Amino acid sequence: MIKIKEYYQLHEAYIDKAFLAENGVESFVSNENSNTIKPDGYTPSVFLMVNEAEVKKAIEILTAPHN
Repeated sequence: MIKIKEYYQLHEAYIDKAFLAENGVESFVSNENSNTIKPDGYTPSVFLMVNEAEVKKAIEILTAPHN
């Protein structure tokens, strides 16, 4: 799995994860409990991971303008 995005807040990662799922890309949220251990809000500690074969597609989906 490849890290494609970093987040400060867990809910933001899950929004993008759901958006990828709607577009047929499976993903995984890594370090989802890190905010309970180190909730400083200044260090991105939650990561969105995808399979290496889907990295390009996932990045295109997340960076495309949304209506």
